[in-house]
Amino acid sequence: MKNAQTRSPAKKPRPVPFARRLVGHHKRRTFVAGAGIGFAMLVIFVQLGFYGAVLHTALAVSDRFNGDLMLISPSFVYLGETGEIPKARLFQALNEEEVISASPFYFQYANWRHAATGKHCRLFALAFPLDEAADNPPLDLPEIQGQMDRLRPTDNLLLDRFTQSDCGPDPGRSEVEVQGRSNQVVGQFDLGVGFLADGAFITSDDTFSRLYRSHSLERPHLGLIQLRPGSDPDAVAEKLRARLPNDVRVVTREELNGYQTHHWVSNTAAGNIFGLGSIAGFFIGLVVLFEILSTDIRNQLPFYATLMAMGYTRRQLLLFVLEQSWIFAMLGYLPALGISSLLFPIIHAQTQLPVFLTPDLALGVGVLGFAMCSGAAGLSFLRLRRAD
Repeated sequence: MKNAQTRSPAKKPRPVPFARRLVGHHKRRTFVAGAGIGFAMLVIFVQLGFYGAVLHTALAVSDRFNGDLMLISPSFVYLGETGEIPKARLFQALNEEEVISASPFYFQYANWRHAATGKHCRLFALAFPLDEAADNPPLDLPEIQGQMDRLRPTDNLLLDRFTQSDCGPDPGRSEVEVQGRSNQVVGQFDLGVGFLADGAFITSDDTFSRLYRSHSLERPHLGLIQLRPGSDPDAVAEKLRARLPNDVRVVTREELNGYQTHHWVSNTAAGNIFGLGSIAGFFIGLVVLFEILSTDIRNQLPFYATLMAMGYTRRQLLLFVLEQSWIFAMLGYLPALGISSLLFPIIHAQTQLPVFLTPDLALGVGVLGFAMCSGAAGLSFLRLRRAD
């Protein structure tokens, strides 16, 4: 009887981590590549962080309006340049059965002076009638509802906590000078207006009329309209547009926010600069990694040619180059993320701008970084056509 001889199945060759070995073999080159990619990603982090502050500025006030529809002037550009509307249009809007309230709102930039240091600041004033706001505040700011009575004496105001610290008043003092008049800070609230102004304050319409004597309260800058529960804002807006004269425009919350966002992103230097800065950071990283990878491929052409002679396909070689670029992406992304997590709180504390490192921002920069490195790898791979 013959003994059966068994053969063990042939083992598949273990894949060789060419990309990791190439990265680890040239440590100096790896350090330079990681530093270059990290710098580019840090630039993208900072630029997109400030770009996010521009978006926050656009919606800081308009997104807090406690209304379903708004009446604005035909000349409305953004909340810092609103134009005026006749107050009578608010009473006309109340004739619609779906409308339960229509309140005037006043905006204006204010010349603010620190009483102790004499420093001048530019703050954004927000004002409305207190009687109408007692049960239904026009702004979705929970802190102000319990402070309405403090605003009834004229020349009293509430100050945004995110106002620039050097604008005053000093701790323990409440007197400030607004529009050349002495006023008292009687409370605070959290808003943050970003690039719109150095800060903001809320006051009554009576105090507003004393600060801006040339402005009549019969000409509000905006009207807030609240609808009955279950009403369709778009349908009511169409009815109001048909019945009100053309000296006002009726817009929904989403439309007003759209006007705000378009202005700040497209029509301001801040929106354009930080948007273009992010693009510049992307191309900086692309060029840096392309130069490093293409130089490495040129120096390693005999190695890649040998791999092709051994049976490796161009697709496999492209994967090696992509793996190198992804390693460089991680080596650059993690330090950039760590530095940003330390830098952003400092920027916010020093400037009071809404610059925050959010999960969406961290994920977005990571995706951009890997796309940037993959693009550089694809361009560098063109040199492998010379491998024979």
